Amino acid sequence: MAEVVEKKGKMWTTTGIVRNGKTYCSIEETLFLAEIGALYLLDNNDLCLPLKEIYEKIANEKSGCSWELFEVYRHLKSLGYIVGRHGVPWIVKIPKGRDINITSDPVSLQVTPKRHGVMDVEPKEESSLVALFYNIQINEVRPVFDVYLPNRKFKKSCPGDPSFLLYLTCKYV
Repeated sequence: MAEVVEKKGKMWTTTGIVRNGKTYCSIEETLFLAEIGALYLLDNNDLCLPLKEIYEKIANEKSGCSWELFEVYRHLKSLGYIVGRHGVPWIVKIPKGRDINITSDPVSLQVTPKRHGVMDVEPKEESSLVALFYNIQINEVRPVFDVYLPNRKFKKSCPGDPSFLLYLTCKYV
């Protein structure tokens, strides 16, 4: 995940997930935005990472995103669709005094649904956010993206039901 430090423009109403007021982008969102020149990815030394290094992260398939998954994401976004990872809420509120570490490592969470698509999160050892992605499988395919039609009135706090779910075979996920 990449933390967005500075946001400009309206694209952030349909891009990234929000955790306690901070916006984070998945690897596919990060690469797509870097390709179109809407995002500069900085390393720990505040140096801009070249596109080649971001491509390599996807090519080695250790980032939670395969090349095929990225191509699907890029195509849908290029057509104007609003695309989010299936099973990942757009907004999560974390109770005060609790902290959450957003990394590629599994994060232990207990998710309690709230109204309007906003979730409350509490730490819990038995479940993990990553497990939500991998446990939903139907005969070698699983949902990967929730896809919404282009909509100027889309709100992360109240996204509604997706227009469709995009499934890929486990080979590409």
